[in-house]
Amino acid sequence: MSNLGFHCHNLDLFDEMIIGNGLRRGEFYNLPPGELPRLKRLLRLHNLAWSIHTPLIQLEWYPRPHTWSFLCDLDRDKRELTMKMVALTMEQADEFGAEYAVVHFPSPASEESDEDVSRVEAVAWKSSDRLAELSLKRGIPIHLEGVGASALINAGFLKRALKEYSPPLKYCFDTAHTYLAAIQNGFDLYAFEAELVPYLGSVHLWNIRNKDDYQNYRHIPVHPSQSAEEGWVDIARVLQVMGAVRNSLPIIFESERFYPEALGNYNYVEGVQWVKKLLETLS
Repeated sequence: MSNLGFHCHNLDLFDEMIIGNGLRRGEFYNLPPGELPRLKRLLRLHNLAWSIHTPLIQLEWYPRPHTWSFLCDLDRDKRELTMKMVALTMEQADEFGAEYAVVHFPSPASEESDEDVSRVEAVAWKSSDRLAELSLKRGIPIHLEGVGASALINAGFLKRALKEYSPPLKYCFDTAHTYLAAIQNGFDLYAFEAELVPYLGSVHLWNIRNKDDYQNYRHIPVHPSQSAEEGWVDIARVLQVMGAVRNSLPIIFESERFYPEALGNYNYVEGVQWVKKLLETLS
């Protein structure tokens, strides 16, 4: 399936996680700068479709974690730092031929109170405009991925922004980050997804039951043992809600290889095969 892929920030795992699972796509991020020539060789050798989760390379001048974003921050200097990182990533995406780049947005401001929501939204609109401008300049779409406890991760704001700036900006629906936002902001995960289907550009698959899971285990691989009745995101339902676009949008497994021992120590490959079967059988 050409639309299924795995994320990768260690090229030593390229063969196991992407080629070994019979996948034809990869999403790469935070690689050591010296690894770019190797990445280029691997992509050509295997003729893979690929994308970037900003940043593509590790940046000494950017705060950790490198994937964090300050695009909704009230601090202008922090916003400019992220825009510098995104601009560099888009330059590399153009140079190396990436299909699209994922940027964390919306994300929480460093210091945000209830009375700051309108100010944060105003900042977010300006950042949306600049991201769209970068996308058009390079001719490469940017997929926005909401992350963290941001009040702006809601269908109302996102639909307005995506309608305004589509097609350069699309949405990356991340199953677990969106579930955390749904818990935080009090919305239904699947209804949110359904509203954003017209604006989807890609999907990230991993799973959690609650905030504690994320804090303790981070990105848990999807697996058929995960029951919605036990609090897990219903992956089959997520794919069902996507409708016909599920077979054309990039769907990226965004987890490590190892399933937490305390949660069953399952083989992550079983989850990959399960999703493949779901995509084959869902109508």
